[in-house]
Amino acid sequence: MNKNLPNKIVIISLCEKFSNEIAKMISQDLGMLFCNARELIEYELIDRKRVEEIASVKYVKDVEKKVLKNLASYENVCISLSYEHFMTSYKSFENNSLIIFLDLPKNYIKENEMVSFLDYDERKKNLSELSTCLVCVRKLDKNFVKDKVLKILGGIL
Repeated sequence: MNKNLPNKIVIISLCEKFSNEIAKMISQDLGMLFCNARELIEYELIDRKRVEEIASVKYVKDVEKKVLKNLASYENVCISLSYEHFMTSYKSFENNSLIIFLDLPKNYIKENEMVSFLDYDERKKNLSELSTCLVCVRKLDKNFVKDKVLKILGGIL
């Protein structure tokens, strides 16, 4: 990639499972590494609940921050982040990252995630403000969404 262009793509939505699937599809189409931030953190902690019991919640949060900071240094990668991880690590990803917010319908989020309607509005506002690119998703076919994102990326990359 050109040094002036972003060297990583961050995919985020209010439905982590949806973001993971789209990020994985995009990474395959673009020949990039795919990283699921939650899985990397879980791998590092092995047994989160046990680590919290033995060490502390602060220790777990510190490990999360460390993993996310390292992930932000990767190049040629498509990353799927949860809302919580994105909000705590945004500063690490804001440079050299294309942050794509998949704006899913409110009813889809309510059915698939534990997000209240009040949280939905606030979270959507936060992601809209912090993302490089907002993709309005009204047709939930994953191949359609992937193609829509790739078309947008073609205009940016």
